[in-house]
Amino acid sequence: MKRDNLVVVRAGANSLHHRWLELPYAERTFDVLVSYYSKSAFEAHIEAPGVEAVLHEGGKWDGLFKTLSPMDLEAYRYYWLPDDDIDLPPAKINEIFACNAQFKLAISQPALTRDSYYSHFFFNACGSFLLRYTNYIEIMAPCLDQPTLKRALPFFEKSMSGFGLDYVWCRWAETGPFRVAIIDTVQMHHTRPVGSALKASIASQGKTPVDEEAVLKSSLGLSGRTVPLAFAGLSLDHEPVVGRAKMAFRMIGDWLSNFSGFSDRRGAASGILKVFRRQLTKPLNFSRLEDPHER
Repeated sequence: MKRDNLVVVRAGANSLHHRWLELPYAERTFDVLVSYYSKSAFEAHIEAPGVEAVLHEGGKWDGLFKTLSPMDLEAYRYYWLPDDDIDLPPAKINEIFACNAQFKLAISQPALTRDSYYSHFFFNACGSFLLRYTNYIEIMAPCLDQPTLKRALPFFEKSMSGFGLDYVWCRWAETGPFRVAIIDTVQMHHTRPVGSALKASIASQGKTPVDEEAVLKSSLGLSGRTVPLAFAGLSLDHEPVVGRAKMAFRMIGDWLSNFSGFSDRRGAASGILKVFRRQLTKPLNFSRLEDPHER
């Protein structure tokens, strides 16, 4: 029987998606679609209940476009689109979907464990929060509801890296304030350096992720840089925390309370300072973006 949620992963030979199947299918709230970018990995695919496999060479996001475009997107309520180097128990994937439904989130992502590779320190887990409302969801492992995925899909077609999507998809009519959140009670381990394989693949096309982001920003009339900020959150006992300064002090308290858990403490100290400065000084813009595909 089909589930309400779908995990779609772009997978190579070293994909960790088998880890997500350790829970019996009857106990999972999700199906899995493995979109291989490696022919040899596709040929080695092992069938399992609730799992399908396809082969589409290319990057993550253009490959997701090829994978998802022929599908009836009405078939599932939520779609989780993780990188293949995410280590997360399947019961925790169930929690992602449950949290999205409970809090009516349009886009979310799990927080990061202390030993994860990261692009933004901001996404490291904060232990006193259930979730943090933000303006930025990374392309590493976003969970999108059906309407948001439909809006986002045309943007995937010509982007291997997905650079820029992380803040653009937070400013649509379907998303916006209090519909975009980091789930701190679900913590994923990002096991490999960020973009290590993708950069080489994009370079072979004579481009860089920054080039792709520039094209996206130009199509939307955007300039400047967007950084991740938290303007509100829910504590573990569901008490609201509102205001960027309050969030800053609460997050920093969480990180410092378990500072010894960071594998790179020097980097963590620098990250904490950067988050604190941004929380107090950087602009937060949730104005709606016009979709160039509808012009």
